[in-house]
Amino acid sequence: MTVDQATQRLLALIEQHGGYVGAAIIEADRQLARNQAVASAAAHALATEPGVIAGEETDSRAWFPYSFLRRVEEA
Repeated sequence: MTVDQATQRLLALIEQHGGYVGAAIIEADRQLARNQAVASAAAHALATEPGVIAGEETDSRAWFPYSFLRRVEEA
């Protein structure tokens, strides 16, 4: 899996869950879980995008770097 493919998978999960996806759902995704380093790199890249908010609350996540990803409307 490439970073681009992981980014697309993360964006698809966000869309499938109404614009918000928690770490537990992401960590449960087989494709992303098999490619944790790549998925984490994609998440870090997404977190720098103006239309994405990444949460850093403490929770029980195992490997994903953020507690959630949320898509927001750009102004």
